[in-house]
Amino acid sequence: MASKSRQKNLYRIMDFSRVVQIFEKEEIYFAKPSTWDDPYEQRIRHAKDHAVFAQCWGERPISDAMWRIYSQNGMGVRISTTVDKLTGVMKVACKAHGYKRRLAKVEYKTQREIDEITRGIAAELRDAFDIGRATDALYNKRDAFSHEAEWRATLFTPEASRDVEKKGVSVRLDPHDFIDRILLDPRAPEELVKAFRFYFKNKLNFKGRIGRSVLYKAPNPYVVEDNAVSVDDL
Repeated sequence: MASKSRQKNLYRIMDFSRVVQIFEKEEIYFAKPSTWDDPYEQRIRHAKDHAVFAQCWGERPISDAMWRIYSQNGMGVRISTTVDKLTGVMKVACKAHGYKRRLAKVEYKTQREIDEITRGIAAELRDAFDIGRATDALYNKRDAFSHEAEWRATLFTPEASRDVEKKGVSVRLDPHDFIDRILLDPRAPEELVKAFRFYFKNKLNFKGRIGRSVLYKAPNPYVVEDNAVSVDDL
């Protein structure tokens, strides 16, 4: 039986069109960290930084911040998988292409701690380069990003050449096995929810659960009679 950590659910909010591409192309995309917004993601420049690609997932199923950041127009879709399934996909890619992999939680630290860690890693790499130690820098982020509750999947592709710029690498998978559930933006109008559900079920033949997040669903109200309130207590 798989351990709890391997059965752990992971979540990712993406634009609807990008989720459709996963089904149509049967692959997921690992990006070069230098293409991300956070300039600290590749603060350490090293001889193999062109050959490192990563993908971000979150362990928190419900997050107002993540919906607002990654689904600004209401077109966001949250897909879910497990640590075990993502690990399996990465293992297959590593065996086929000679990659190296890592899947682990990101640690959030203060600005000062991040500076110290990064400086220490850089000093060690100058003495003796090790790709594993270089990758450690990607697993420490400033606590301003702690809302992400991130797990990071990283691939090192030894055959990559610095002469041929790559912004990412794609990894093959069976999307119907890999994706467990699809959740739609809690702010999406009912018409959009119906259209998305129809597309995933009838066009892409997705058999898993599809729904809209209930994050903003109004709870049942508690009605208090006027005579139960004393304005003198205000």
